[in-house]
Amino acid sequence: MRQSSQPFTDSLSYTLAKNSVLVTLLVGFSLSCIQIAVDFVREQNEIEQFASEILAANQFAAADASFHLDAPAAEEVAKGILQYYSITSVTITNERDEVLTQLASEKTGRTNLTQGFEIFGEIKGFNQPLYLKSGENIGNLRIYIDPALASDRFIDRSILVILSGLVRNILLAFILVFLFYRTTTKKVIAIGAALNDFDLNNPRQNRIPPVNKKQKNELDDLGDSINRLLDIIYSDIKKREQREQALHVSQKELTYQANHDLLSGLVNRRGFELHLFQAMQSRQAENYEHIFCYLDLDQFKVINDTCGHIAGDELLRQISRILKTHIRSHDVLARLGGDEFGILMLNCNIKNAKEVAQKLIDKVNQHRFLWENKPFAISVSIGIAPISESINNTNDLLRNADIACFAAKDAGRDCFRIYTESVSDIAKVHGDMQWVTKINSALENNSFCLYAQVIQPNKPTDRNGLHYEVLLRMVDESGSLISPNIFLPAAERYHLMTKIDKWVIENQFNYLSKHPEHLAALELCSINLSGPSLTASGFLKIVIDCLDHYQIPAKKICFEITETAAISNLSDATTFIEAMHSKGCSFALDDFGTGLSSFAYLKYLPVDFLKIDGLFVKGIVDDPIDYAMVKSIHEVGRVMGKKTVAEFVENTEIGLKLKEIGIDYSQGYGIAKPCPINELKITGHS
Repeated sequence: MRQSSQPFTDSLSYTLAKNSVLVTLLVGFSLSCIQIAVDFVREQNEIEQFASEILAANQFAAADASFHLDAPAAEEVAKGILQYYSITSVTITNERDEVLTQLASEKTGRTNLTQGFEIFGEIKGFNQPLYLKSGENIGNLRIYIDPALASDRFIDRSILVILSGLVRNILLAFILVFLFYRTTTKKVIAIGAALNDFDLNNPRQNRIPPVNKKQKNELDDLGDSINRLLDIIYSDIKKREQREQALHVSQKELTYQANHDLLSGLVNRRGFELHLFQAMQSRQAENYEHIFCYLDLDQFKVINDTCGHIAGDELLRQISRILKTHIRSHDVLARLGGDEFGILMLNCNIKNAKEVAQKLIDKVNQHRFLWENKPFAISVSIGIAPISESINNTNDLLRNADIACFAAKDAGRDCFRIYTESVSDIAKVHGDMQWVTKINSALENNSFCLYAQVIQPNKPTDRNGLHYEVLLRMVDESGSLISPNIFLPAAERYHLMTKIDKWVIENQFNYLSKHPEHLAALELCSINLSGPSLTASGFLKIVIDCLDHYQIPAKKICFEITETAAISNLSDATTFIEAMHSKGCSFALDDFGTGLSSFAYLKYLPVDFLKIDGLFVKGIVDDPIDYAMVKSIHEVGRVMGKKTVAEFVENTEIGLKLKEIGIDYSQGYGIAKPCPINELKITGHS
C-alpha cells in the first residue's frame, strides 16, 4: 500500500484539527460572552435590589430622627449605612428638605482601580421618602451607590469564565480531533490507499476490504458502494461493443435529423444542397441531365397571417404530401424554408420537367385547404433551372431557379417559368433584383437627391410664391443621375415604394426646415405618394409626426396620388386624405383621365387638384378629342370646386390652348425643366 506524499498541512487530519479548534474556540468564546452579558444584567438588578433593602431597613430610624430634628441621631443612621462598601454617601433631610446630616465615605471619587470599568455607569442615587404612621411626609433618605464598587467581583468572575471556557474548549477540540481521526480520517486514509492499488484493466481483482468488521458505519458502506461500482465498470467493459453499436445507430439518426425537416419529414435545405452538389458532380463526370425546380406557395402568407401558424404548419404538411405523391420515385423533394420547396429531378430533360411541373401546379390548384370550416384555394409558382455545365456551385443554381420563380410570379402566379439567359422576362427580373440592392443601398447611404419642377398659374393670382412638384433622382457611384423611370419599376415590383416615400418626405421637410427663406417664399409643394403607402400600417402617423417635428405649415404641402392608386385603395385613400385635410394639407389626383371610371369615382375622393394626364395634354393642339377631354375634365372639376393642372406642357401653343379652356395651372418642359431643389429662385418663378 503506497503512502501519500502530500504535505501534512494538506491532509484531512490537519484540516479536521484546525477546523475543530477554530469552531470550538469560536463557539466557546461566544457562549462565554453570552454568560458574561447575562451576569452583567443580573449584577445591575442586584444593585437596585441592594439599594431597596438598605433604604427599607433604615427608613424608620431615619424617619424618627427627621421627626425629632435630631441631627446626632440622623448622623448615627448615616454612619451605619456607610459601613456598606459600595455606598459612597448618605443624606437625610426634614420635610422642608433641610439637611439633618450628610456623610460621605472615604471612597468618594473613583479610584484608579475602578476608573477603568466605566461600563458600570456613573454613581447611582436612590431616594426613600420618610413618612409617619399617619402617612405624613417628614423628609427623605438618600443613598448613593458606586456600581463599580458594587460589582468589583464581576471582572474577576468574567475573567474566570473566559479562561475556564478557553481551557475547556481546547480540551474539547483535541478530543474531537482524536475521535474524528479514529472514526473517520483513519478509515478514509485506508480507503484512499486501497484505491491507489486498483488495476483499472481488471477492477474486480482489487476490492476494498472492510475497515471495521464488527460494527459497520457509513465509511464501510462507502467501501461496499465502491466495490459495487467496480462490478458495474467490469460489466460495462463487457458491453462496450454493444454501446458502440448503439452509438453508431444514434449517429445515423442525428445525421438524418440534421438533413431533414421535422415539420414535413422532407429533406431540408442543408441535405438538399448535398444532393444538388452530388448531381452537379455526376453531370460533369457522366454527362447526366438533371433539373432543379424551385416552388413557392402563392397564398401561404395570407393563410398563415389569417389563421395562425398552426394552420400554416398543417398546410405545409398537406402540400408536402401532395408533392411527394406526384413526383417520380427517384426524385428528391425538399423543404427549403418557409413555404419554399425544391425538387431535384434526376436523369430528366426539360420536356419531362415541364410535364411534372404542370402536373404539380394542377394538383396543388385542385387542393382545397380547409381550416375551421373555411376553404382556401392554393396555388404554386415554379421556377425550373437545368443543371448545366456553366453552373459552378449550388448558390448559382439556387439563384437561377429563384429568378425563374420570380418570373413565374410576375407572369400571374400559378405557373412555371424556365431559366434561360436569353429570355427577356428572366433578364428583366434579374435586372430588377439588382436594382433592389441599389435602391436599398441608396436609402441607407442617402444616395438620392431632390429635384423640383415649377407649376405655373395660367392667370394672375394674388399669391406669387413658389409652387412646384418634388421629384426624385438617384446618384450612382460615378456621381451620375439616374432617372426614376429606371429604378421605380423595380421598387414597385419589390414593395420598396413606401420606404422611398418616407425618404422623400423626411428629406423634403428637413430641407424646408433648414432653409427658412425658401419656406417663407413657398406657396405650395407637391409630394408624390404611392398606392402602397396609403395602406401601409403607421405611414399616416409618420407623415403627421414629420410635420410636427420639422414645424412645416401644413397648408404649404400638397400630396399627389395617382388615379389608379386612389381607385385601387379607395377606402384607405379617402381615410388618408381626410386625415391630412384635418391637418391643413391639400391633395392632387395625378394622371387623371386614364381610368375607365374616372368621373364616377371623383365624387368619392375629396381632392383639391386634378392633374390631367399628359397623354391628353400633348395632343390638345391637333387632336379635337384630346381637346374635348381636357375641357370636360376642367368643367367637371370646376363644378366640383377643384382646380386643374395640366401636365406635359411642352410648348407655347399648348399653353395658349390651356388658357383658352381655363385650366388653372400648367407644368412641363415648356414652363420649366426639373432642377435641383436648391437652385429654385425664391424671389419668383418662371
